[in-house]
Amino acid sequence: MSGRESAVTTGRKGARASARNTRARSLRPWPLTLATAVSLGLLLYVATTSLPYLVSSPTTDPNFGALNHCLSKAHPEARLGWAVSPDATRAAVYGPHAVAVCGPGDAATRRELTGTLALAFDGDNRLWLSAAGRLLREDGATLRPMGDFEPMALAGHSHGMLALDASGQLVSVAPGGTVLAQTLVPGTTGRLSVGSGGVLAAVLSEGLLRVFDTRTLTPIELDLPCAVETVWWLDEPDRLLIGCTPSGAPSFSVDVRTGMREKAPEYRSLAPARRLSGRPLYVQGCDGFPCTAPPP
Repeated sequence: MSGRESAVTTGRKGARASARNTRARSLRPWPLTLATAVSLGLLLYVATTSLPYLVSSPTTDPNFGALNHCLSKAHPEARLGWAVSPDATRAAVYGPHAVAVCGPGDAATRRELTGTLALAFDGDNRLWLSAAGRLLREDGATLRPMGDFEPMALAGHSHGMLALDASGQLVSVAPGGTVLAQTLVPGTTGRLSVGSGGVLAAVLSEGLLRVFDTRTLTPIELDLPCAVETVWWLDEPDRLLIGCTPSGAPSFSVDVRTGMREKAPEYRSLAPARRLSGRPLYVQGCDGFPCTAPPP
């Protein structure tokens, strides 16, 4: 029911009212009605958009608030990407000219570094970076070169680091720099992720999902009934929640070892989120920082 009141009156007195007076009465409620509608619309917008953001705003986040507060001071400039350690005790962000790392505790470092494309923490909470055409690994206060390789995506696992470059080369690298395995993943702009425990990895490219053992890069065959838009790793190391194109909404879960599928319940809309390999915690970006995401 609208808040607009009718100015039409009944009876002879109303009928004799001048057209001018009738128009004046008709127009009089409009400012209040319009203001009320605008106010209600703004209130509804705030209730449906601002409150969820405030719940997961960077510096008040229940899991990453302290880390994000530290990162905002260490790297106040625009941020292009972020990473969280498997146990959520460390986090990093990067921009066009610098990388900042916070945790554990009050520890904070900033390195002036240009050309960073990606960063991630390995299973031992050490930071790896792809920058200026090299793969780098944190080694105390310095960054140790691990090879002349320019990955576009990184994902830490239980044996080291996975790196995927623009040509589709997927490499598994040990902490000391030894290449554990290498394979070619067809397609471009693949999205790389690692599941619980850091044992399995997924690469999603052009609707096709591929799963690998993180150490050997042995492929695990999947027979999926749709082109894939979104993937969530579940708490069980072998299970994935799949969102089919075009909507990307959760459609079914699959055990990648057995191929058994289960239809997903009616989910609310879920944003893409990463599960930490060392904790049952999901993370998504908010204003260039890591924030807690709802579990699928």
